[in-house]
Amino acid sequence: MPRRISTQARRRRLLAALATVLVVLVGAWGWFAVTKIYFPRLDPVPEDADVLVQLGGIPPGDYQTARDAAQQLNVPTLVLSNPIGDTVRERYCGPLAGVEVICFTPDPSTTRGEARGFTALAAEHGWDSAVVLGTSREHVERVRLYFSRCWDGTLAVNRPASGRSVSEHLRQGFYQSAGWARALTYRGC
Repeated sequence: MPRRISTQARRRRLLAALATVLVVLVGAWGWFAVTKIYFPRLDPVPEDADVLVQLGGIPPGDYQTARDAAQQLNVPTLVLSNPIGDTVRERYCGPLAGVEVICFTPDPSTTRGEARGFTALAAEHGWDSAVVLGTSREHVERVRLYFSRCWDGTLAVNRPASGRSVSEHLRQGFYQSAGWARALTYRGC
């Protein structure tokens, strides 16, 4: 005669199974957060890049830092993504000694839109190598994902020079997790 499992025993097994699933999910997200969000691979800046790209959604001072970096690195072209309007265009898209400055507004105003916009510019200008600066350290790997989906040139991805507060790093962790969920559900450029 088969032994009946009590209701209490079934509940314990269900709770144990749910706890196991939760531990696995939290562990998987933790591994993902460490490797893709908080401690991404930062590429060295090549000496002969065709273009330096600064993605938008950053503190305004990072645009000036990108302008300075373009001159210091002797990069012939600086591309600034300008998803937030005329303020960036007025302050940072002007002439720069020895560097062509190109500003564009991504459509849509997302990392994917920035990758698409850059790809169109790269085809137009014949660029083969680029240094792309994300909005933060937490953004680097997602930038790499989108740009490598859209463009087959040599790509070095890094973060902006300025630092962020601990609270901003935590906020970015959640924001970038949501961005990754979206990026992984959409496979194209």
